[in-house]
Amino acid sequence: MFDRSEKAGFEDVIRSLKRSRVRSEILMYLYKNYPEASYPADISRNTGIDPKIVLGGLKGMGRFDAANSLLKQGVVEEIEREDETYYRLSERGRAVIESMQRV
Repeated sequence: MFDRSEKAGFEDVIRSLKRSRVRSEILMYLYKNYPEASYPADISRNTGIDPKIVLGGLKGMGRFDAANSLLKQGVVEEIEREDETYYRLSERGRAVIESMQRV
């Protein structure tokens, strides 16, 4: 079971996802491919979202607030492989999505 602070954190993440179609679509794409990691161009190609906007949702660049980025919220993790950066749904992200599906 989650403690109160973790539950409050989940509520903040869910609220943030409801305000951003881009972050929601990225997170759902990564959830469908869990535990595989994807690079931004792959996420872009499979979601139809421009690659720069994908990076904004992941990292909080451009029009996206960094505090609400998927990385900052801990629902996505960054993986470095050789010269490439990949992104994968974190355990926290998986738990958030599964808790949303139960509602």
